[in-house]
Amino acid sequence: MTLYLKLKIKDLLTNPELLGWSIGFIEFWVVMWIFVFSQIPAETAWNIYVVKTNISMAFSFLGLLSMSSVAVGLTYSIFYTSRAARYITKFTRVGPLKFMIEDFLGSLVAILIFAFTIFVSVIGLSYVKWGILALPENPFGVLVDLVLGGIALYWLAYTLALAVIVSRRTKALTMTSYIPLIIGFIAYSQLWIDLGNLIYIIPLCPLPALLTYHGTGAYPPTGAYFTWLSSSDTVTAANLRLAAISVFTSIIIFTTLSLILLRKSRGVPLEEIRL
Repeated sequence: MTLYLKLKIKDLLTNPELLGWSIGFIEFWVVMWIFVFSQIPAETAWNIYVVKTNISMAFSFLGLLSMSSVAVGLTYSIFYTSRAARYITKFTRVGPLKFMIEDFLGSLVAILIFAFTIFVSVIGLSYVKWGILALPENPFGVLVDLVLGGIALYWLAYTLALAVIVSRRTKALTMTSYIPLIIGFIAYSQLWIDLGNLIYIIPLCPLPALLTYHGTGAYPPTGAYFTWLSSSDTVTAANLRLAAISVFTSIIIFTTLSLILLRKSRGVPLEEIRL
């Protein structure tokens, strides 16, 4: 681990704005979700199952919002780092490939730490209210989902930062950087709205289905999660295979766009990266 990787992680984890929006703001909604909106008595076996599903939905959707908030900071970070990338790779022992790998790893570690914080707080506060320790049905599957979400958000942030640089619209950085959070809120809207097959097209939208499935073992709907949880009305089940394909496709698209924009930017030259 080089000094750059350590500083990257430290910068993201100690940034007051990131801590405020990704932890403080989301923790407020964790408390509201559990203690205000979730008035479910854990009296019968069915109610306990509903409570566990509700908890899984909480860490799925709120964790995704936290990760999306981190991606806002990542866009800023990548934008300003790109200006110094040429000097870092030329005058230090960090080569272009190592620079990109460590920037990616540092960002991914930070994203996962923020998501894990929300994850733990949801489970902990749920135990305080209901006395139920709602651990995921498939912890490894949840971890994989979070990693895939982090990778997709990193390359989305990279694409947005480079798009601002290449287009020379630096004044649009603030507006552009909020695109990941906007997408996160679109995914969050699935709690009330059934987006249908659009969840396989809109980035991040398939992740709640995957997280809910691995968290509970139940096949989630394509949207309207609250209706699915509290009503006997029939809802359309999400195609988990298509959801997984959609996430991988988003990663491939964002990575490809980043490499194309990287060639046109003045950051780390693509031709200097040796695999």
